[in-house]
Amino acid sequence: MADIYKFVKKSNNSRPLYTSYELSKNVKDKRIGEGISEAEFASKYGITMELLQRIEEGNSSFSPKLYRVCGKILGLSTEELLSEINDDMAAANFRSDANDSNVQGTFDLANMLFNEIIMQKKIGIN
Repeated sequence: MADIYKFVKKSNNSRPLYTSYELSKNVKDKRIGEGISEAEFASKYGITMELLQRIEEGNSSFSPKLYRVCGKILGLSTEELLSEINDDMAAANFRSDANDSNVQGTFDLANMLFNEIIMQKKIGIN
């Protein structure tokens, strides 16, 4: 089975900086931190309560519109929201020989599976 992530990934150690779960949680935490209701928060950012609830629940696939709204609320650019980070594999391999191909193969498989899960979540496959 082909996975969509292999067409867009840069390396096996690359991860999204923000998952949809993290964005949803950050938006909800910001609203709660400001101590205002959903209606007031939605009004403050010029969105509907329905859209705010979809974001906070984190059950929707994130569309470009949702990324733009989250960026506006969190003060992040689209580029920041969609950026990736590279995991430091040395920290995970601290107990093994740096040249151990079995360990590296296991991490590569785990990364591939994780990337597939992330991409399926992004395109709405559950």
